[in-house]
Amino acid sequence: MYFLIITFGFLLAMRGARSAPLQKPVEGLKRIGLEAMDLFLTVSLILALWAFVATLEKIQPVVRDFSILGPGLAAFLLSRYQKKTDVFFLSVMASVFMINAEQYGPLQGILLAGVVSAGIALFQVCFLGLRYKLLFAHMPPSMRGWPSLCLLAGFIALILWSFGGLVF
Repeated sequence: MYFLIITFGFLLAMRGARSAPLQKPVEGLKRIGLEAMDLFLTVSLILALWAFVATLEKIQPVVRDFSILGPGLAAFLLSRYQKKTDVFFLSVMASVFMINAEQYGPLQGILLAGVVSAGIALFQVCFLGLRYKLLFAHMPPSMRGWPSLCLLAGFIALILWSFGGLVF
């Protein structure tokens, strides 16, 4: 689950990143909060629907045969309905697959979806704060781009790795 948080936290942070002087930090925090809530609600809805469908006796063989295709189709349709990007769809699908692979119950799965979405939001908030801090640091302009962002993402990953053992 930690790999999921770091990977999709970084991808979602870089996907919607405009140049930092053009947006206010408060707008970035609102966007991150809404994105995390959308991720949690979408994953929870798919997990609850799939748990409900799995309890129906007549279609249990079909549910087992389409254990990846069913949630994947639901994630795709929900992300297109919400007009989200492909990174959002991939993060929802990976979250649903990882939670279903661990064979958690529906309530534990929804709780884990909340933890994953909160972890992704925490990663994005740290990344946004460090991007704004870089604006006011005395660095050469050539080092303000990708090298420093990837280095910052690595540092955030190391910090969150220590918390990952406590949560997971």
